[in-house]
Amino acid sequence: MDWYVTYSEDIGNKPKSSNYYKETADNFTNVNYDDTDSDDFSFQRRKDAISYLGKDGIFSEKIPDFKVREGQLTMADAWQKCVNNESECVLVCEAGTGTGKTFAYLIPAILSGKTVVISTASKALQDQLVKKDLPRLFDLLQLPPDFMSLKGFNNYLCKRKYYEISEKFVNSHALKFEEVENENTSDEELLDLNEKSDLIKKEDLAKLELLIQRTEHQLELNTTQCDFAEVNSLFSKGVVSKVTCAGENCYKKKCPYYDECYPFMARQKAIRTKVVVINHSLFFADMQIENPFDVMQPSILLPKYRSIIFDEAHELPSIGREHLSESVGSSDLKKFEEDLKYMKKQFKCPLGIFENSYKKLYKAYRDLGAYLKTAEGGGENCRNLLYYKYNDYDENNTDPFYAYQHRNEKFRELAGNVYRALTDHLKVYKENKDLDEDFFSRGCVYISCKLDTLVALMNIDCSDGTNPNYGKYVGTVTVRKKSYALSLTPLEIEEIFGPYLAQCEDHGISVLMTSATISVAGNFNKFLRDIGARKDTNCLTVKSSFDYQKQSLLYTSADFPTISDNSRILKIITMLSPLIESVDGGVFFLTTSHQALKSAYELLLAKFKGKRKILCQNGMLSNSQMLTKFKEDGRSILVGTSSFWAGVDVPGKALSLVIIDKLPFDSPSEPIFKARCDLFDAKNKGKSNHFISICIPEAVIELRQGVGRLIRHEDDKGGLVICDPRLENKSFGKIFKKSLPDMRTYTLLGDFTDAVKKLIS
Repeated sequence: MDWYVTYSEDIGNKPKSSNYYKETADNFTNVNYDDTDSDDFSFQRRKDAISYLGKDGIFSEKIPDFKVREGQLTMADAWQKCVNNESECVLVCEAGTGTGKTFAYLIPAILSGKTVVISTASKALQDQLVKKDLPRLFDLLQLPPDFMSLKGFNNYLCKRKYYEISEKFVNSHALKFEEVENENTSDEELLDLNEKSDLIKKEDLAKLELLIQRTEHQLELNTTQCDFAEVNSLFSKGVVSKVTCAGENCYKKKCPYYDECYPFMARQKAIRTKVVVINHSLFFADMQIENPFDVMQPSILLPKYRSIIFDEAHELPSIGREHLSESVGSSDLKKFEEDLKYMKKQFKCPLGIFENSYKKLYKAYRDLGAYLKTAEGGGENCRNLLYYKYNDYDENNTDPFYAYQHRNEKFRELAGNVYRALTDHLKVYKENKDLDEDFFSRGCVYISCKLDTLVALMNIDCSDGTNPNYGKYVGTVTVRKKSYALSLTPLEIEEIFGPYLAQCEDHGISVLMTSATISVAGNFNKFLRDIGARKDTNCLTVKSSFDYQKQSLLYTSADFPTISDNSRILKIITMLSPLIESVDGGVFFLTTSHQALKSAYELLLAKFKGKRKILCQNGMLSNSQMLTKFKEDGRSILVGTSSFWAGVDVPGKALSLVIIDKLPFDSPSEPIFKARCDLFDAKNKGKSNHFISICIPEAVIELRQGVGRLIRHEDDKGGLVICDPRLENKSFGKIFKKSLPDMRTYTLLGDFTDAVKKLIS
């Protein structure tokens, strides 16, 4: 396998190592689990989902304008049989938009009286379930609310961190560590600068104080409505990282606020709650804690459940790969900095040995990061510089860097310095365990994990038969302005998720995986392979309740400019301008790259300035702010990429036309994607190739997500334009078209324009 280097301004939420969550285990010992079914639900068990959702059912009496949806009934019935152990435990269900899948899976799960976990890909859907869907459903079922949202530890406020920052607060313009630190900073200045790096603005401290007051008030009144001081949606990433809980930096029972710990209280409540809503990231974190994973044992993060529902299940493979990654990078220094702070508070002895060790460690990390940001280290214009290959491997040489041949010797040297500094730091921790056995033991585990990851990364290409990771993981380097990460990422999750599904089947735990986009042209094989499920797993397709023939129109043409045409965005906008001008409603222009996004925005702005408001996903506004403005105006053009292809709901005339610049194939140079393709080809020589088995299916799913933005409700109407000639002149175009909703299709732009005007008038 290869190493690649990827550069970006924002790594985003880097996956936590398994150690991140293992470090929190001590908080959640000696917990009593209740496996019994709740008597509160006994009277409901005499009814099934059909009695609520069917014709003349209870909901038809309680909900104005309630409509029976055959797809919803089919899905609810199939899932109910799984939950009641009347059929196979595992069900995969593709439920088209408008099916009403949320109620279809919630009602059988709730009526069973068993503890159920619902996992979503996005926090937006997680919040929607807890704040909207579940309250409404429990009210309709006339049941006391028994549900909650549970998120990862780094979503909740840490009281210790908050009060520490409050104590050392200087002013709202406090010195920022990253603004003054440079390669000439002396070792003596490092610790002082790190202390100042934690300071945040006065107004943010005030908001945090209000958050604590609100949370305490919620805890006194009713924990059902308590969010346990969740901060991610309220503050910037810079503030969040300074005040949220982190497993590797947790003082656990020695924390002065241990009895008031918000994530601990949330976890305790989840144990006693029948419906717990999480996200896929937390699910995979839970899987990492115990090795081997055992579904029948109480876990650290989740209640012991009898049913689990994965909504947005098509995201499981990608989120699994991301979250099961291990990394070494600049963020590690935060752990060691926190350790020093703890020592200063706890130990009444000189800390010179620890401070000196930290300075050496910091310098090694800093030097590697500084090098990676230079042109020699890769620079933004070179994505594949860190390419490695073994030769003449000497199994008698124990130096993990010995057999690693690399044209960039400087990187090898600096990575080796990090390895040696970590090794020395580990020695210091081991030699001082008598000061605090628990604290230093946990520190040793953390450092050992980083050393193991670094060694695995440097040996990722060893193919002599001694490397268990060969062909299963890929090493990448990601660099942004103020941080970097070396990551070891699994290429697939089938060897992890497959055994989990098998355990669920063995123990009668019901599993539902559902999404509007799982299959490719009606075939589930790709998804089943990706998650390691049996080929004969029960798969169900439930069609949308929408009448796409009446509600939507599709335009495709072989006349669109080729993908290699450098001026294709200009030609597309010139070609479609009369159509856009004629549409009395809002327009989405969805792109597959940031370069196309920039070009489309500039061209549309020049063409329609003064006629329509042009909104662009360029960082000036948040996505939610853009959507609000888009909906309010009703005739705007929104230019967006990636995040606007999924999870966006714009009802009515505000979205009347969706334009997609081209088929959303992944970039063949993207490191993890390329490694996955190489692995597939190596495994399937002469049988299949990655383009047919990976590229096309994943592009189909992505396209279906983008297309799904157009029709979200039964009253929506609009047109769809896919500006890719390959739909018409390539054989694989048929696969894409077969996977789309049954829209009225046009190949002449004039006819399509007239039809769209008539449809939405």
